[in-house]
Amino acid sequence: MALRSGAGTGVIVSLVVFIITTVFLLVMTIVFYGGMNNEREAKAEAQNALEVYIKQSERSSDRYKQLEALAGSQGNVSVVRYLTNQMENVMQYVDGNPNTTLDVLRQNLSRTVGEEGVVSTYLRDLNRTLGTREAELANANEQLQNLADRLAEKDALVEEMRRQQQAELDEVMGRINALTEAAEEYRGRVDSLAQQLESSRQELRDEYEGTVAGLENEIEQISMDNAVLVSRLNELEGRLDQTRLKPEDPATLVDGTVIDTVRGSEQVFVSRGRQNHIVRGMTFEVYDDPGSIRIDPRTGELPRGKASLEVIDVSDISSTCRITRSVPGRPVVRGDIIVNAIYDPEYRFKFLVHGKYDVDLDGRPTELEAEFLRNQVVEWGGEVIIGETLPGNLDFLILGEEPPKPINPQIDAPDHVIDAWLRANVAYDKYHELQRQAMDAQIPILNANRFFILTGYTRR
Repeated sequence: MALRSGAGTGVIVSLVVFIITTVFLLVMTIVFYGGMNNEREAKAEAQNALEVYIKQSERSSDRYKQLEALAGSQGNVSVVRYLTNQMENVMQYVDGNPNTTLDVLRQNLSRTVGEEGVVSTYLRDLNRTLGTREAELANANEQLQNLADRLAEKDALVEEMRRQQQAELDEVMGRINALTEAAEEYRGRVDSLAQQLESSRQELRDEYEGTVAGLENEIEQISMDNAVLVSRLNELEGRLDQTRLKPEDPATLVDGTVIDTVRGSEQVFVSRGRQNHIVRGMTFEVYDDPGSIRIDPRTGELPRGKASLEVIDVSDISSTCRITRSVPGRPVVRGDIIVNAIYDPEYRFKFLVHGKYDVDLDGRPTELEAEFLRNQVVEWGGEVIIGETLPGNLDFLILGEEPPKPINPQIDAPDHVIDAWLRANVAYDKYHELQRQAMDAQIPILNANRFFILTGYTRR
């Protein structure tokens, strides 16, 4: 019985220990479970707070790991502090204020780089433009230096010219002073001679006053005799005019004749050749007879001939010509006369060509076309007189287009307008002065049209 009681007590004790242990474990489980829930909630809150700065998916990226490494190299600072420092440094570098935001910075730079521009691209373009401007500036500086060198040369030249002018002026002033002294001396002599002359004049007046009445009587008698002589002279001049041979206009003189024609061909033969100074290319106008080349008194124009010829082959005493122009119904026949105002087989005519001409009929007279007429005169045997005055042995004056009368410029007109008016006025006066002088001297006057008519020239 005693043994059985001792065994039951052990069982009871074990059971009590088991129960106490179970209760302790249950309590500890409850305590640990409550702590785990708190830790889980704290972890969730920390995870949510971390999500604000970086997502879970972003933490595994290479860029984030690179940022972690860079943050660690900066004294083991956090990635956020590293990025904050970098942003402040960038803002300080770009804007000068580390607290500037990106929006404010973009707004400040928008006027420079644009709303969508990139600062680095803008700076590269700006540097490229700056390089271009520096090159242009260097080139401009080089040109400026060249201009400065040229200006220095011009200044030296002007200074030299000034010195020469001053020397010439001093020389002229010396001459003027010498002439002034000579003039004063001459004035003294003139005054002395004037006194002597007045004295001699008085003596002569007294000496010849007595003979004036006798001279007047002689003059009256001479006047009567002169009146009789003038009457007889007028009578004799009238008879002389009736028998005097009138000189012909050299432009209307016959220069040769058509000696034969080639039937069925546009070629004729004329009576002038190499012995008469005929050259290839010379042209002639063909008329029926000398009476056909008289100036029309109503229009003042010369009639065109019935044909124009151009020399294409020259022999000793004759030449072959082709017909360059003809009038229908008026064929060139044997015995027709040929005329060229420049050509003469025995004489070299002298021409003065003045003014501007419209040879090509384009409505624009030029001096160059006047030179063409001079070349024609020389080529066909004439002589061109160079100058703006009429020599006494001139045979022809060829005048170009009549210049218009220039309109007087306004008082406040610029210098170039006044200069142009002066040149036009001189040209106008010279043209009409030469025309008047030629008419007074009875020198034949030809314009371009009459010149080409009288030479048979048709290539216009």
